[in-house]
Amino acid sequence: MGAVRRFLRDERGAMAIMFAGAMILGAMVSALAVDAGSLYLERRMMQSAADLAALQATRDPSSAFSIARGAMVEAGYLTGIETQQQLQDPLKPQRLIVESGQYTPDPSQPVGQRFKPGLTPYNAVRVRYEQKGNLYFARFWSEPPPIGVEAVATTTPEVAFSVGSRLLSLKDGLANVLLNGLLGTNVSIAAASYNALLDARVSAFGFLDALASEMHITAGTYADILNARADHGVIARALAATLNGTEKTAMQAIALAAGHNGEVSIGKLFDLGRYANLAIGTGATGIFTKVSALEVLSVSAALSDGTHQVALNTGINVPGLVGATVKLAVGEPPQGGSWYAIGPTGTIVRTAQVRLKLNVRLSLDILDLGLVSSLLALLGIPHIFEVNVPVYVEVANAEATAVAATCPTGNAVSGTATIAVRPGVARVVLGEVSDAAMANFGAFPTVGEAKLINALGLIQATGKAHVQVAEMQPKLVSFSTSEIAAGKVKSVSTTAITQSLMTSLLSDLKLDVTVLGLLGGLLSEVLAKTGLLNLLSPLGAALDPVLASLLNTLGVKVGEADVQVYGVRCTPPVLVR
Repeated sequence: MGAVRRFLRDERGAMAIMFAGAMILGAMVSALAVDAGSLYLERRMMQSAADLAALQATRDPSSAFSIARGAMVEAGYLTGIETQQQLQDPLKPQRLIVESGQYTPDPSQPVGQRFKPGLTPYNAVRVRYEQKGNLYFARFWSEPPPIGVEAVATTTPEVAFSVGSRLLSLKDGLANVLLNGLLGTNVSIAAASYNALLDARVSAFGFLDALASEMHITAGTYADILNARADHGVIARALAATLNGTEKTAMQAIALAAGHNGEVSIGKLFDLGRYANLAIGTGATGIFTKVSALEVLSVSAALSDGTHQVALNTGINVPGLVGATVKLAVGEPPQGGSWYAIGPTGTIVRTAQVRLKLNVRLSLDILDLGLVSSLLALLGIPHIFEVNVPVYVEVANAEATAVAATCPTGNAVSGTATIAVRPGVARVVLGEVSDAAMANFGAFPTVGEAKLINALGLIQATGKAHVQVAEMQPKLVSFSTSEIAAGKVKSVSTTAITQSLMTSLLSDLKLDVTVLGLLGGLLSEVLAKTGLLNLLSPLGAALDPVLASLLNTLGVKVGEADVQVYGVRCTPPVLVR
């Protein structure tokens, strides 16, 4: 017992014992620190690999898993022989989950809820990777902990598209008259030159660079050009500067003769989105921004705030035709609308409002009316009448919105796009509209009854009819990569008209007939119900091709909107989580 008590009271060697204990404790802490540091470094490297996988997969969300797996193989985390099913098995030591979806940068939503997996159109990819970590010292008493990382990357597809841009087509010389009327010129362009201009394509940014030179804007951004105004001569000279050969010569002829009856804000032609902030001379080029030179000129002329109305010589050839006149009026699109735009989903383009007044005068022989013809002969009324058919057409602003897009993949120069198109409400009225009312785009004009027949004041017939075409819900139109590359133009129609326009109008016609200044009576009833209506109805079939050809040449689409996508590009992918 004494020896034990002496040993316990003996303090010699205490420091050595304490030092040995501290060494053991320090070694354990160091081991834990090394393992913790190693796990942290391992997680950082794994996070970098997941970030790179998400960035690469975002360029093609439809093949996101294979792209992300390839990136993880290159980083050394996978061998490349693992299947998707194996990598998604929760019992396996390695897991790779890749989800395509839609990311919305909405600051009102929590960061973790801004990515919606599976929601189309895809613009983002989320990559989750998990595996067991490596322990060097703690593995003797602890299982290696799992390490999981997550990365979300997104990109913004940008669509270049236009709506209702086919204003001119060469038919019966009317296109030349229309272009001269809108531009205030008197220049004759040969058919070959017109066709060359229709086929000529220019870079939107190349044209804007040339326009800046014409307007003496030597510094700044494209936004400065969009905020400026230019007349037709300046615009035509800028287009000529971007063309060659026959196209250049034709455009120079137009530029020399172009009048100054109005200017147009360049911002009504182009909406460049984020590209508007680029310095002048640094804009993008290529198929993404190629547009028709003649379309640019004709749309700028139509949207100018000068003389809106243009009188046209139609050259209509119909049996019994006495005369025909046409007046066209073009109104500006709503504020914020442009003909051509580059931007992400949600970008909108709009057409101008168009009004057209067609007045056709025909001779009508009523000898085939039997009893009615005999009665009129007894009254001394001539059997040949002149029929006046005034038609008023109004097409409201059509609208197209980019609602979805995918990025180019592989060697493709463009992606795909989906456009929601709402054709403008159209009215076709048989009735009288004054020139002043036609030019007032602030209100729908008052339409008076048409004075169809006035035979020496002895017999008169008036009437009125209308057809309305409307589509309240937009229709989705998809453009594939090949369709975009081919310059495909797609037309979207509204509610179908069961009959042709003129036939529909005349079938809806309500006639009021007076004979010798008296309304009603047996002869008036016979003329209204059985005679004149029977004679007027065939005029619909005769005038339908006239109206259809005229509307097509003027680019006025009743119940239709034309849409073209020029290209789809994507912004560089960025990490958002």
